[in-house]
Amino acid sequence: MADVDINQIITTLKQRFTAQNQFVFWYDDNGDFSDSMTEIQQALLGVADVIVMAPGHQLETKQQLLSLSYQRKALVYSPAPEPALEEDHLRNIVLYSGTFTADSKEILRKDLGLPEDLRPFIKQFVSFFASSRRREIFSRYDVASYHAKPELAIMAALVPLNQPIVDFFDLLQELLVKGIQDNPVLEKFDHFGVLQAFWQEVAEHFGYVAETPQLEDLAADLYLTMTYQQIGKSVPVSLNQYDLSAHAANVQTFVQQFGNRGDINESAASEDTFDSIAELVWKKIDGDRIFKASKVDDLAKADMFPRFDQLILLWIQERLQLEDLDSRLNGQTIAEVTRQRLNTHYGRQPRFSRLYRMIRKAWNIVRNGHQDATGDLQKMIDDYTTQNYRMDTDYRKFTTYYQQAGLPEAFAKTKQLIESVYINNYLDKSIYAWNEQFNVPDILPQHLQRNFYRFYIAPEKNRIVVIISDAFRFEAAKELEKRLSREDQVTALSMNYLVTGLPSVTYMGMPMLLPNRQLDLKDKELLVDGQATTNRELRQSILRRHNSKSAAYSLDELKGAAAKELRSKFAGQEVVYIYHNQVDAIGDNKKTEDDVFKATDEAIGEIQQLITRLRTQGIVHIYVTADHGYIYRDDQLKPTDKIDVPTSEDDVKSQRYLITSRQFELPGVGRQQVSDILANDDSRYVYYPKTANVFRSVGSFNYVHGGSSLQEMIVPLLEVKATSSRSTAQNVKLELFSMNRQITSLTVPLVLRQEQPIGPTVIPAEFTLYFVNDQGQQISGQQTVNANSRSESVKDRMQSIQLILADQAYDKAKAYSLVIENMSSHEKTEIPFTMDIADFNDFDF
Repeated sequence: MADVDINQIITTLKQRFTAQNQFVFWYDDNGDFSDSMTEIQQALLGVADVIVMAPGHQLETKQQLLSLSYQRKALVYSPAPEPALEEDHLRNIVLYSGTFTADSKEILRKDLGLPEDLRPFIKQFVSFFASSRRREIFSRYDVASYHAKPELAIMAALVPLNQPIVDFFDLLQELLVKGIQDNPVLEKFDHFGVLQAFWQEVAEHFGYVAETPQLEDLAADLYLTMTYQQIGKSVPVSLNQYDLSAHAANVQTFVQQFGNRGDINESAASEDTFDSIAELVWKKIDGDRIFKASKVDDLAKADMFPRFDQLILLWIQERLQLEDLDSRLNGQTIAEVTRQRLNTHYGRQPRFSRLYRMIRKAWNIVRNGHQDATGDLQKMIDDYTTQNYRMDTDYRKFTTYYQQAGLPEAFAKTKQLIESVYINNYLDKSIYAWNEQFNVPDILPQHLQRNFYRFYIAPEKNRIVVIISDAFRFEAAKELEKRLSREDQVTALSMNYLVTGLPSVTYMGMPMLLPNRQLDLKDKELLVDGQATTNRELRQSILRRHNSKSAAYSLDELKGAAAKELRSKFAGQEVVYIYHNQVDAIGDNKKTEDDVFKATDEAIGEIQQLITRLRTQGIVHIYVTADHGYIYRDDQLKPTDKIDVPTSEDDVKSQRYLITSRQFELPGVGRQQVSDILANDDSRYVYYPKTANVFRSVGSFNYVHGGSSLQEMIVPLLEVKATSSRSTAQNVKLELFSMNRQITSLTVPLVLRQEQPIGPTVIPAEFTLYFVNDQGQQISGQQTVNANSRSESVKDRMQSIQLILADQAYDKAKAYSLVIENMSSHEKTEIPFTMDIADFNDFDF
């Protein structure tokens, strides 16, 4: 009796009859199962008839089979070998029917859909197939992808590889993340007899050979060889033991694929990632010693180890300390280097992207921080609103990135430098220059905050919405303007400015934006035509007194409103004021003032979202402005930054201003008459520091406002016009400009063109490019391309890259494609290529 379980045979036969087979032929060479046919016949009742065909009874059996209806199925069992072709009268029926054998290995081969030439493979690895779970995983793989080397499918199942195509590079990636020092999968390879085959594959692809091969050694070889490939130099003789340069194409292809797999997507079961392996390799090779004498220019070409990024950043920090702003790396300026590094493996990660962005903002500040504010009052305003505001933006973003990076001690020198340049070189000097020229009567009437309603709202004949964001600085509004300019539904943007009164605080700025004939300051309250303005309801009543179809809301109550509710709030209204308190609410609290720049960024986002919501409801004309700005320094005020001023009981004093009826002269202190500020007969004065200093008073440590400076007094007046129609914006297209579609080398140069400049209807996108074979399997490394150019010049929108193909045999007759994949939408463009790469193994020399 054969060593096959009868129940297994019955189960397999039933499976055969669930297919399209009407007849299944079973030639049992030695009649081993003759005694079991009764049991098998009983088990197949209702499934198929069992016909036992004795030797010499083929014609009789054929007539019996042909007499059966199409619905009847039958197992034909012969206790003898299949007859020779010339003697087989049933051969034509057998050809369109199924066959069966009770050989367990043959059953398995057919169940797995393997070709007959893999019978020896099944026999050799029968222990692997003893597990139904392993068989199930193995069966998922496309036979064509491993037919030539079926052991790869066993390796794939043991890893396991969760894709239908068995590819050694993908398999090796999955293996490495299981751990390069203590990998349990290698033990399975050894147990099931494929460990030697695995290392043979490694040797074939990468040239790594060792008496006792180790994954850790392989990883070191791959990482170090790739590093020198990126640098463009040969591996030093002293590091020959790590050199896999003879298989450079495969090394580059594999490492690029591995580096782009996305460590953040590794499962919790992963022991290692591309990054953690880099750290282990660095320690193993003593990277600090090996690269100690390397030039930063060389390190800037590579991205295999995070230490390179640290060294590049520290080099830039040193240049900044020396104010050597014209230094270059590989011909690139510091700003260009930081942008380029943001596209590298580690540069894309938050831990380094924040530092690169931080150091680039620092470079901007140091470069521009020594420009003196000159000219008359109007020139200073014009300079600030067209270019100098960027210093405040750069400082805000520098500080934000520094905080997000965890206040890195390694860059404390940069932090100190930026505080010094921004406060001492820029802020103090620009504020002093401003106050040397500032005089309220010199401000043009249309730019006075108190005239806002008269000049900009009253003349409007259509519905107008005003968003007033507390402490929303001019520089923040410029960023909002930039974001809105990218939206095709925004049809027009116009940035103007208003000059606040003094003190530049909420209780002054909010009332001044209302319609008014008479303004009177009582303690810390500004009355509008004798009416209080301390809350939204009181302000709404003033608005309605001038236009009955007016309303006032808070942004928070609109933010959560449904579309129907939003429409009802604006129905029939001609003037709507929306109050937003994000920045000042955070900055005026000592516990949260350090988050004021974060709050500024959030405010920009919230206003942008509100404009989008309003636009969809048909509200298409909007002003964005503020009650006042602010000054923020990340370093706390020192005692020397504080000015002592005389005060009396009736005075109103804060850190940046003093309201008093007394007249006095103090060095570094300026003053304006309240009567000039409010256009009334108030005889008092507003005193203020002429620099970024403060009066000695209770208040915040870092965030201040109320004084006289461009940052506090120049507030935005951003006019937005939009349409309620749907967006027609589309992702930018990236096309292959190279005409040659034939590949003759493993290194493939490509020239790409961004089809259109970025604009309101063209959205920037990031693409990844790589080659695939006819099965869709990646056969090259991959490169990332940012299509974000706004230039009208086609030349400026061209980019050149090169892809490295895996070093393997390529068939001229097969189809290969370049894939251009949008990394956000995952939309793919495939461009066919032909391969004509010479295989030098075919040459006898």
